Amino acid sequence: MAGYSTTTLLVKLATRTGEIGAYAVLAIATTIVAMAAWVMAYTSGQFSERLVGFQTGTLYALATGIALTIAVSSLFRALSLGPASVVVPIYGMFILGGAALGIAFLDEAFTTQKVVGLLLAVVGVVLVAT
Repeated sequence: MAGYSTTTLLVKLATRTGEIGAYAVLAIATTIVAMAAWVMAYTSGQFSERLVGFQTGTLYALATGIALTIAVSSLFRALSLGPASVVVPIYGMFILGGAALGIAFLDEAFTTQKVVGLLLAVVGVVLVAT
């Protein structure tokens, strides 16, 4: 939460003068994230013979990269166009989408408590973003 909150602030500060665009900020930031992730995976021994070839996990990892690129690019672009107090709550709806996908595709429990929680999350986003 702290990392994403700080990221929101820094993207707004970087783009609000117009000196640098949202995609340039994204390019710089993701380069740093990619290098850090590679170092962490390498030093923890996660790159090994297991990763050679296109196994199912590798294909899902590649698809994850595509989805994350779309998500983060959209967030950075939206932050450069609109107020963070509106953009961030709408972006936060990924929680609802992730929960729904978990229920639909991962056979996770669909309970009354989850339904109420997700509905309250939607109401919260509407109240904060308007």
